Formats: sequence, structure tokens, C-alpha cells
Amino acid sequence: MFVLDSLREFLAQNTIALLFLTIGVGYLLSKLEFRGVGLGVASVLFVGLAVGAFGEGRFKAPDVIGQLGLLLFVYTIGLHSGPGFFRILRQRGIWLTLLAVVAIGAAAAMAALIGNLFSLNGALVVGLFCGALTNTPALAAATERMGNHPDAPLIAVGYSVAYPLAVALPILLSLAIASLRRIDLAKETARAEETAGTKPDAPVGKNFALKNPKLVGKTVREAVMEPFGARVSRIKRGGNIFVGVADAVLQEGDVLRVVGSASAVQRAGEAIGEETAESPEAERKQVDFRRILLTNPALVGKRLKELDLEHSWGAVVTRIRRGDTDFFPNDETILERGDRLRVVAPAERIGDLTKYLGDSAKALSETDYLSLSLGILLGIAVGQIPIRFGEIELKLGLAGGALVVALVLGYLGRTGPLIWDLPLEIDATFRQLGLVLFFASVGVKAGAPFANAVAEQGLLLVSLGAVLTCVSALSLLVGAMWMLRLDWVTATGTLAGGQTQPAILSFIGKLAGSEAPNIAYSAAFPTAMILKILLAQALLWWLHLD
Repeated sequence: MFVLDSLREFLAQNTIALLFLTIGVGYLLSKLEFRGVGLGVASVLFVGLAVGAFGEGRFKAPDVIGQLGLLLFVYTIGLHSGPGFFRILRQRGIWLTLLAVVAIGAAAAMAALIGNLFSLNGALVVGLFCGALTNTPALAAATERMGNHPDAPLIAVGYSVAYPLAVALPILLSLAIASLRRIDLAKETARAEETAGTKPDAPVGKNFALKNPKLVGKTVREAVMEPFGARVSRIKRGGNIFVGVADAVLQEGDVLRVVGSASAVQRAGEAIGEETAESPEAERKQVDFRRILLTNPALVGKRLKELDLEHSWGAVVTRIRRGDTDFFPNDETILERGDRLRVVAPAERIGDLTKYLGDSAKALSETDYLSLSLGILLGIAVGQIPIRFGEIELKLGLAGGALVVALVLGYLGRTGPLIWDLPLEIDATFRQLGLVLFFASVGVKAGAPFANAVAEQGLLLVSLGAVLTCVSALSLLVGAMWMLRLDWVTATGTLAGGQTQPAILSFIGKLAGSEAPNIAYSAAFPTAMILKILLAQALLWWLHLD
């Protein structure tokens, strides 16, 4: 007993130790999964609740820590999602967006109804809504809206009670529908990839001997690039090897190293002549090739064709590695900081070209805190703009404002000298750091009220949270599959976006072995996020807590 009292006293006096204890233990538990499904870093929230309950109301975490964490989390999500969101929205995202609006609106209406039926504390109801739809920014916006109201911690209590089942139930529902409809996963995945037009097709390279007389005298652009969408990295002509730039004129007997998607290379090869074991390789005396890290800020955000590498350097980019993905670029590919470019160039110029592109790991690790600060400041300002619906006045708040601004800035990429986007590694680090700081802060603060609520109404609250989750999840699945006639894989991606739950996306992505669900997720996610932030505040007004 003495040891526990001493530990409690130590943690009460050392907030930093308290937070890092919560984060460390929570992150350790985040690695636990059951059949590929786990709580992820949300485990930090539950450890925080346990720690807060242990503190018996004596542990305090400064609000600014949670606010900072939330801003980092939401802002980096927006930067990462911006380019894809606006592209998908122009294609077919409007229908997926409308579906998310209907599903989330239905869940909010159900939350208001059960709050009245069971005479629940309004803050608890709002927390159940946020937790059942697994939306952390909505939780933060509602908490911020209530300020120092004595019931404010109950929002986190409701969130925490509803959250665990809100991760598992949508996955189980989607699997149940797949079983009832006897879904052929391979066919549904192929259909999803064909519809999305984003089937991953890793770059391949093959050697072909030029036998087609119709191509003799034509340039690489005319013979390979324009008709087939492939590139020529190197050409062997007799004893010479040179870079296959677009304006290189082909001669009979040339051996071409053709690079591109598997289908493009195959079609180009059939037109060129025949595949050959002869390779346009050398001891890198004439032509050299290497992976070069793009860190020159002047080049970030530009299209590949704007670099004019072929005319200025006699070089060709045949592959780009972004994060963990290799892909074949085209002239319109927008370059991002941290891209690894596979460059083929004359051996005597490869060194200078490397310096031109940057290739500095140190530069990559340095964050542009000016653009980061400006973006977040703009997000804070936008979040304070009142949005009126009759008698209701809502605000996007810290989270919503940061998300909206980050989506736009992520889409723009850069404005003059300001580069808005972050390297993938830094973006992911900030996102994770922000989330664990927010979860730790909220969990510790709500720990004692959480223990009391679960002891008094635990089963009821869990059940009501499950109802809200099912309303939202079934609306998304049924609407996607029966009304929009989407395949099961795309429908489940829509479900993940509407629930704003990456665990669902990760699960279906692993199950299908495809990136296709990401398209639907990206279309539904931003709208769902913003709508939940607004509806959480609307619920506070409806339940007379605003």
C-alpha cells in the first residue's frame, strides 16, 4: 500500500513522467492484435484511463499538451490526404461523400434519441457518438466547446466506452455481408481495381532488339513513349551504350532497355521486335544509374517534365520510390520531398546531377517549421470562423480548421518558396506523436470519471455505443453495395472512410491484398471527419449543454 501511495504521489507531482509512462505502456499494448485486428495507438487512451483511475482524480495533464497533439495529428493527415481527396472528389467521390453524410447524420439522430430515451448525461451521449464513430477530432472539438463545464470529462468517458467495439463491429458486419452474399474476394478485388484504375503495377524492365523497320529513324518518344507509355533507359548500338532520351533516333539492330508497367513493356516489346538476352549494360564507364534522393527544395512540387533532365542533363528517370512503393513516373508526375529517383545518366554527369537533385539525408530530416507553423496558424484561424445554421452556431475548432486548411495546402504542395507538404517519414512521425500525446492527455484526465461511469452504467453504455456503430456501419455498407452498386472491396473502403477508422482499412487491405480500398477511403474520410466535428457540437446544443 505504501508503494502504491508513493507511486501515486510521484506521478501527481511529475506530469512529464506520467505522460510518458502512459504513452510507453500504451504503445507496447498497441502491438497486440487478434487475427489482424487491434486497437493500435488507441491503446494509449485506455492506458491513460487506467492511470487516471489509479490517480483517483489527483493526476492532471495540461490541456495544451492534448491540443498540440491533436493539431499535429489532424494537420499531417490533411497534408497527406489533400492531393488524393480533390482528385477523387472530381471523379466519383461526390456520391461516396453524400453516402457518408447520410450515414453519419443517421448516427447523430440516433444518439440524440437514445439520450432522451435513457435520460443520459448529454456529455456522455456526445462521447458515445464520437467513440462509436471512432473520431478523435470530434471528441476534441466537443471537449473544447464545453470548456471548463464540470461534465466535460464525460465526453472522453463515453468515447472510451464505445471505441473498442466500434473498431471490431464494422469489420464483423462487412465479413457477415460477404458471407451472406457469398462474395468471391478475388473477383471483387479485380473489379475494384479495374473501377478505380489504380491496380498496383510495379515497374519492370526488359531488353528488346529492334527488328521492326517501321520504327527505324523514329525517336524514342515516337516509337515507345507516346504509343505505349513506357521509357527507354539505355540503348546499345554496337560497342556503344547511351541514355535513351526522348529525342534519341533509333537504328536497326539497337538493343533497347524498356522500362514501364508490365503491360506497357510487353506491348512495346511486341512492336520493337523480340526480347533478347543481350543487355545494354556496361561497367558504368559510359552510362551510370543510381537512386537519388530528391531534397532540393527548388524542385519539390514540380512536375517531372519541368526538371527537363533529358535536355539539360541527358538523363532519364525510370522509377520513383515514394515511401514503400515503387512506381513508374510520367511527365506529369508531381515530385515530393524524399522521393527516390532511379536516374540513368551519362557517367561523367551523374555526380553533378546527384548534387542538383539534393541527395541529402540530413536535409530530408530537417523539417520546414516556417511552413508548418504558418499552416497550423491558418488552420486555427479558420477553425474560429462561426458557421451558423439558424439558431445554432458551430465552429470547426482546432481540429476541423487544421484539417480543412491542410487538405488545401496538401493539394497545392507549394506556394512560391513555401513547401507545404512534409516528407512521408516526418509526416508519419508527427501524426503518431500527435495522436499519442492527445490520447494520453485525454485518458489521464477522464480516468476517474470513466471508472465511476463503467461501474454504474457500463453494460448499458457499451450496448448503446454498439447500436450507434451499427447504424453508421450498416448505412455505409448497404448504401454502397445496394444503392451505389459498388463492389464489396470498395464498399468496405467506404465504410473505413466513413468511420474514419484506419484499422478497418488496414484489415480489408490485407485481406484483399490490394490498394483499391484506399480510393473509397480517401473520398469519404475528409467529409466524414468534418461532419462529425460539426455534429458533435450540434448534439451539445440539442442536449442543452452549449
